Amino acid sequence: MRLVKYTLLFLAALLIGLYIFMPKTQLYYKAEEFLAQKSIVIGNEKIESDLRSLRLLHPVVYFQGADLVRAEAVEIKPYLLINSVIVTNIEPLGIAKELGNITIENLSLKHSVLKPLYVKLESNGTFGEANGYIDLKNHFLHIDITKPKNIQPLQRVLKKGEKGWYYESKF
Repeated sequence: MRLVKYTLLFLAALLIGLYIFMPKTQLYYKAEEFLAQKSIVIGNEKIESDLRSLRLLHPVVYFQGADLVRAEAVEIKPYLLINSVIVTNIEPLGIAKELGNITIENLSLKHSVLKPLYVKLESNGTFGEANGYIDLKNHFLHIDITKPKNIQPLQRVLKKGEKGWYYESKF
């Protein structure tokens, strides 16, 4: 019985140590290298890291050299079983502004080890509230506008379904 207790205590201490000493900044730079291969660059950011999370302050996302969006902050929480990314105050730039003056106040992405090919998303902004998911295996994005407010600028890319407005895309 003591062996089981000490083994569980050792495993718990190992997991806590892995979490605390995880090289969050280096993982971010690796992700940045991967995105650069897809012509996506994150620039102008200030990086802050602590024991629990990694924060990017005022990042700008560029796609093929054109500025796309700017955010006030991106908080990445790389927990061992559930990872989350919270982006606040997303403002469209350049070609993304053509959709209209749409801002996203809060975007939350959650990923679980139990469903490794599925990312859940929740968002609210000037368009209302939205929920959706990203299916990484099938390269599919689905977003439901659950509480629409001002969707006129987005209506040309949204579809009307039985449950309301939604957006679907393959990538």
